[in-house]
Amino acid sequence: MRKTISKEFGDRKPRAIVLDDNARARQMTGRHLRRRGFETIECATTEQFLDKWLPGTVDVVIADWQLSSDPKKHGDKILEAVRMRDWDVPFVLVSGKLDEDSERIKILQGLLNKGGAAFVQRGEGGIKKACESAEDLMERRDLALLKLILSLRNAAMDGEKIRTSSGEQSVAKLLESIVSNPKTSHDAERPIAQKLGQP
Repeated sequence: MRKTISKEFGDRKPRAIVLDDNARARQMTGRHLRRRGFETIECATTEQFLDKWLPGTVDVVIADWQLSSDPKKHGDKILEAVRMRDWDVPFVLVSGKLDEDSERIKILQGLLNKGGAAFVQRGEGGIKKACESAEDLMERRDLALLKLILSLRNAAMDGEKIRTSSGEQSVAKLLESIVSNPKTSHDAERPIAQKLGQP
């Protein structure tokens, strides 16, 4: 892991989710990230991903584009779903099937422009490139927001609640409300993404 990233995390490990229906690619990506100092969660399906992903508790997502024959379960749809609930988390899409598909290229360009995502073509060195792209995006995160996320993360993952003036609130819901709103950014020079649907 780069020093610029490890400095922000201190003694904690950044958390990554690898979503890929190809077991070998998923395991190799997870292994590469662990060697770089990440804690990894590996998922083979969108359902597993959605079951394990909690907004604000993951520092990077690396996802295969074509996860199934159903286009509603492809990586670009996962990115859109993630962006509705977490605008800050870096997201890397990986595909070996881009070819000359102009519709896919158009979708990809929109995602990269608004989605705070990177794209890596599968092939020789593809896993290394995906992990490097993940770290590139992590270096662009809003540092004030990251500190706030890290201060709430363990409590959110443990299901803790806090008292507010209107009663009790789960820390997980509080964290989601923070990461789902790009206006919470304190570091305007380092936004990771615009909220989808905004200019």
